[in-house]
Amino acid sequence: METKDDLLSEICDSLGIEIYQTTVGSSIPRRFFSDLLDTFELQDEGDAVSACKQILSKADQNWEKEFSSESTPSGGGGTITLAGLKALRNAVSLLLDEIEFEANQTPNSLTDPQIGLDWTLLRGQRILRKKLHDIYGGIRQGGISPSTKTNNVFLFSDDAANHEHGYERDYWEDDVTFIYCGDGQSGNQKLSGRNGTIHNHIQQGRRLRLFSPVSGEVTYQGELEIDLDDPFVIKRGTGRDGKERDVVMFRLKRILVVEENLLNQNKDNSSVNFGISYRQVEENIFDTSGTNIFERDPNLLDRALRSHAITQNIVANWVIAAGLIPLSPTKETCDFDIAWNCDSGRVVCEVKSLTDENEIHQFRLGLGQVLEYAHSLSAFPLLVFSKSPRKTEVVEIARNSGVGVLWPEVLSKYSPRDIRNLRHK
Repeated sequence: METKDDLLSEICDSLGIEIYQTTVGSSIPRRFFSDLLDTFELQDEGDAVSACKQILSKADQNWEKEFSSESTPSGGGGTITLAGLKALRNAVSLLLDEIEFEANQTPNSLTDPQIGLDWTLLRGQRILRKKLHDIYGGIRQGGISPSTKTNNVFLFSDDAANHEHGYERDYWEDDVTFIYCGDGQSGNQKLSGRNGTIHNHIQQGRRLRLFSPVSGEVTYQGELEIDLDDPFVIKRGTGRDGKERDVVMFRLKRILVVEENLLNQNKDNSSVNFGISYRQVEENIFDTSGTNIFERDPNLLDRALRSHAITQNIVANWVIAAGLIPLSPTKETCDFDIAWNCDSGRVVCEVKSLTDENEIHQFRLGLGQVLEYAHSLSAFPLLVFSKSPRKTEVVEIARNSGVGVLWPEVLSKYSPRDIRNLRHK
């Protein structure tokens, strides 16, 4: 459980000021509030409650009686409570975000083609978030970061970070529709500021680029655009302050790739004897609705799904970014999806598209296939799902069988050069 000292330390660290600690009776040093008011250029009226109210007001947050000890049975004068300090932390975060957002807005970059930089990342490729912003500019924290040097808006998604900061879960509704929670940790979210850059990105000539997770080394998940027919819904959620509020959930559509400029076109693959250079899979395909599953090979049906094609191409780009050569099967080899030679030997990969209804079936099918392929090629077996499995036990079952399991959102945590740490027996 968070303490007042924890919150004080976090606030001070975010502002780059001296770290204050509570004094006798859990009181907060008066100097702490003076430093906050100085930071945001607010007038010091001499007491902690007034200071806290000013900062919350500037952040467009409401003051509640529970934020000070004046309303408690013991009275206590002007002491800020734990709940009040949490509200203050949220307000400071909002104000810092707004300052950084405004400082990073450069309207000329949206209209002057000389300022723009070519986009070179392929889906599935990894980059340090710091390096991404070094190259393209933009806010270095948070989920929505408009580039200051190009017409791109970077979106970062991470379930764990969302929950910690009071955001709703981001998720893929289907193969091409991504539901993304808007910006704002507490209070009703609005279609302005960072949220406005998503809502109005087409009119502003911006492109949405999705990454995961939110910090460290991140994986590029591809380009999205807002669904013009149904751009967002407002739902009730719980903010970081524990209070109910309106949350904006954007509906974003994946931009399908017809053909990408694969980086291994000039690589020498003469030493490879169990496949040919990877063939990019057409993504704008295939609807299997109405197909009789008893009349078709279920593996062929799975490959006819858009999510399968997208995931397979993402894996190929992940391999290419590591300086390796992704392979497709030949008529003489087993019918794997993708394979490559890594530092520790061969890797053979089977891709499976998942829905909530078919997850167990697809897991069983994929596990059997990849074990067979691995035996045939004397390779390490890797199973890649199109999204995170809801039943986490399937990952443990696979790894206990000697099979690695990944999905696009976690690729940044591993290297295709050495993925032996995915497997244990």
